[in-house]
Amino acid sequence: MTRFLGLQAVERLGNQAGPVIMDPATRTAYVLVPAGTTRTWNHPHTTALSDSDHIVLPPQGKQTPPGPYWLITSRRPLTDTAALHHALQKIQGHHPDTALPIDLTRLTLDQVRSWSCALCGARLHADRSLGTHTAETGLLTEPTELWACAPACRTR
Repeated sequence: MTRFLGLQAVERLGNQAGPVIMDPATRTAYVLVPAGTTRTWNHPHTTALSDSDHIVLPPQGKQTPPGPYWLITSRRPLTDTAALHHALQKIQGHHPDTALPIDLTRLTLDQVRSWSCALCGARLHADRSLGTHTAETGLLTEPTELWACAPACRTR
């Protein structure tokens, strides 16, 4: 899942959160759940890995970038799949994909990478999340968190 969604899930899960791997290169969070418990997984903006998929585990104790690292140590029990699903449903209720007053297919690379405001294009110094968005074409074909000027854009 996206880094943004993963961090929100960890916050919502609290003490129920098990091991979590962050990959800064792909801006991905991997919440580890018991093998075989995601066969019917169908949650927006997430992908359940199957028994034939693999990820490279960071070294035990690595808790900072560069490279993949443990946000929550692997010494914790795995996250309960139902609890993760419930947390993600609650998060989506609080941060739904809402229509933005812009054309998602026309965003620049700086806007998609969160260096510039997704609404006005200004460099971001203070920001606010616009939630996770996906477009059929362009740079946003994968779920991506967009950011805007905070508290509000100068031009909007």
